[in-house]
Amino acid sequence: MPQLATWIASSVQVCGLYPFTIGSARPAVGVPLGADLTNWSLVYGDPVTWFMVGFISNPSAMIFGLPGLGKSTLVIRWLIGLADRGYPPMVLGDIKGEYSATIRALGGEVIEVAPGKCTINPLDLGALMYAAKRIGGEVGASLIEQAIEQSSTLVIALARLVRGKALQDYEETLVTLGVQAAHQLLDDPDLRDLIAVIEAGTANPELMSATVSYSTKQYQKATMGLLRTLRSILQGPMGVMFNGKTTVQIRMDNPGGVSVDLSGMRRADKKVLAGVMIATWAHGFAAMDAQWELAKAFPETEKCVNPFVVQDELWKPMSLAPGLAGLIDQVARTNRHEGVAEVRITHSPKDAQALPTREDRVAAMGFAEKAGMLVLFGLAKNDLRALDDTSISLNEKEFEHVASWRSPRSFRTRRNRNGRPKPPPGAGKALIKVAAATGIAVQTVIVAEEVRLHDTNERWTQPKRRRTRDEESFEQANHTWSSRPSRRRAREGEAA
Repeated sequence: MPQLATWIASSVQVCGLYPFTIGSARPAVGVPLGADLTNWSLVYGDPVTWFMVGFISNPSAMIFGLPGLGKSTLVIRWLIGLADRGYPPMVLGDIKGEYSATIRALGGEVIEVAPGKCTINPLDLGALMYAAKRIGGEVGASLIEQAIEQSSTLVIALARLVRGKALQDYEETLVTLGVQAAHQLLDDPDLRDLIAVIEAGTANPELMSATVSYSTKQYQKATMGLLRTLRSILQGPMGVMFNGKTTVQIRMDNPGGVSVDLSGMRRADKKVLAGVMIATWAHGFAAMDAQWELAKAFPETEKCVNPFVVQDELWKPMSLAPGLAGLIDQVARTNRHEGVAEVRITHSPKDAQALPTREDRVAAMGFAEKAGMLVLFGLAKNDLRALDDTSISLNEKEFEHVASWRSPRSFRTRRNRNGRPKPPPGAGKALIKVAAATGIAVQTVIVAEEVRLHDTNERWTQPKRRRTRDEESFEQANHTWSSRPSRRRAREGEAA
């Protein structure tokens, strides 16, 4: 409910204000967020509802903000509100595990991905192959082609991660032709089968032609680098996740949504984590495409689903190799034509400036420019100036507002009733921008249930284990023994 501002005045003054009406130009549709920081009216908004009523041109949002200021809190509010409106959440790659409790509370499925728990086959055609077999005909053949293309893109992305740079053009062609040949020869090929197909390429005219080789020796020389890279995926750090068949599948039939929890991989090699994130996005969007085609082919039994997709920590995989920003955009394409809404989250617009090539930087900033809605939490002034090179413009007042929300808390102890430290002064304050319109400054307000479900400091707030009597007796005995020396030494110890 709106928490309106309160004023106190004499009865002589107040009578002139009756009937206390107040106007607001703020949208009154969407998920309720909190109070407008300018007139304290209630602010509603989310990418799906605003797209459906025509406020924004595509159902997407981009969120920037420093850690601890409320980015994931806002996303959880959207997850709950949109799930209630019939748009199931899909969290594709939850690195911190901060969305799992909410998805479980909504009745959704949480898939825990970690070394030793599951493996991912980059050549697995997954949900698209399942849909193709059910539908058949031209649509089925088209879905198989799409699945093979997406599988090839995923293998190329993993190869770029391992190599640390882009593949040669003919190497990308070899991967694509090799994936096609592997699926023609086998029902469920994996990376080992792809390597075997490329190694035996002298018997395949297409592979020989792709490398412009006229002898076995020339072909072996041309493919040596690619084979080394593919073997590094299998036998190097990535092998723990990508050397095997796919053991988990992302399903679209749960109204409570699904979350792929990667918190068990936080200490994994950064390239392994990035590879799993990209694979999760690829398989997740393939599942959405498959469900959409099944709903069109079998409207009586299959439900059309418009999911709300969350892509958090977007900067992690993009910075590890040239060209990955464009590949991520290709793997995780989503817009109004796909029937998918999404929110992408990262810390700062400056993350894009650290990418290795100009093409990557342009692709990364394109995520923000193409988003229907831009949400800015507290940022440093130099972070905000990184937006000057884009089509996104902030006026002076908006600039100062967002910069002020990152101001440090005072050194005075401030605690809530439950004993926990109060959040920083700028926590929950966000500026919602749509195109060139003036931004809406809002203070998001959360309820007790959301606080319980989303505790990012869980390890710090767990009750401490009480000492046993034996431990207390042992400590007391040690204290007694150590206090026996002279009073002078005891005083020296206290002073130290």
